[in-house]
Amino acid sequence: MSSPTDELKKILAAINSRDEKTFAALVDLKPLMDVGYDEATDVLAENCAKFHELYPKDLFFKFGATILRFYNDKFRGVHLGLINKVIAAYFDGSFRDAKNFSATPIKFLAAELKNLLDALHAEFGEEKFSGNTATLNVKMVGDNSEYGRMIDSLNFVLEFVKVGSEAKTLGDKKFDSASGNWRLVKIKNVEELVPPILDIAEKYWPSSWDLGIKL
Repeated sequence: MSSPTDELKKILAAINSRDEKTFAALVDLKPLMDVGYDEATDVLAENCAKFHELYPKDLFFKFGATILRFYNDKFRGVHLGLINKVIAAYFDGSFRDAKNFSATPIKFLAAELKNLLDALHAEFGEEKFSGNTATLNVKMVGDNSEYGRMIDSLNFVLEFVKVGSEAKTLGDKKFDSASGNWRLVKIKNVEELVPPILDIAEKYWPSSWDLGIKL
C-alpha cells in the first residue's frame, strides 16, 4: 500500500514531466484551489492593516478589509480562472511560445511557473493518519538560482484522502484510483503560508503588470 509521501512523489514527477492525466488523477485541484482561495482571502482581510503597513504602495490593502473581501469575492472567478489557464498552459507546453507579460500574459506566467518549479526541490516530513485522511509535511526548498533564492523555503501541510481500488468520484470529476491509494485534496496551513508567499509576490510582481487579463 502506498503512502501520502509516495503519492506526492508521483504528483511531483507528473508535474515535472507535464503528465496532466496523472496529475489530475492524484490531485483534486478544484476544491484545493477553491478552499485555498477563500482561506487566503480571510487571512488577507484579517491582517489587512498589518499588510498595508508592510506594503504601503500596494493599493490592494489601502482601502481596508471590507473592500478587500468585496474585491476578492467579485473577481473570484477571474482569479481562479487565471490560475487554471496558467496551469493548462504549463501542462500543454504552450508556455514555450511566451513573449512578455503584456503580449502573452497566460503563457508568460506559465513560463515563469516552470522557472519556479525548476528551482525547487521537496524535503518530505512527517505523515499523520486519521481514518481515511492523512496529512504530510513537506518543505519546498529553493536552489541557488535567482528564482530559488526568491522562494527560499516554504513549509506545506498537505491533506490527502484515502481512496479504494475502484473508480471513485471526488468533486465533479471521476477518476480511476488504481494508480494510488491517496489523493491530495487540501493545503492545511494556508494561514501560515500567506505571509511568506505574499512577501515573495510583492518582490516579484511589477506594478506595471495589469491583472485585468481578458480570460
